[in-house]
Amino acid sequence: MPEPLILNIETATDVCSVALCLGEEVLALVESQTVNDHAAQLTTYIDQCMDKAGYRLGELDALAVSGGPGSYTSLRIGVATAKGICYALDKPLLAVPTLESLAHAARQIAVDQPTPYCP
Repeated sequence: MPEPLILNIETATDVCSVALCLGEEVLALVESQTVNDHAAQLTTYIDQCMDKAGYRLGELDALAVSGGPGSYTSLRIGVATAKGICYALDKPLLAVPTLESLAHAARQIAVDQPTPYCP
């Protein structure tokens, strides 16, 4: 089975980011730490990310979006955008719990250190 091509959208925090991944490989990443700018930047970041990697939205296998917790407005922007793309392209939408993804990233950094993780 080929690796899935997934567009990842993160809007739960102050960082607005979009990444295109083929399996576990990050093909392109566009992000900004400008606070309260998610609505203005998200669709532009999606276009930039797809262009950087040389893919079109129709080639996606799925979209993944941060599911929170996080800012209600920021989450709503990310989920509504992802849901609209999924609806238009008939693609599955995956919700990724934000705290689990943060803990996973922390475990990758501190792989040799037994560390408790507390949100």
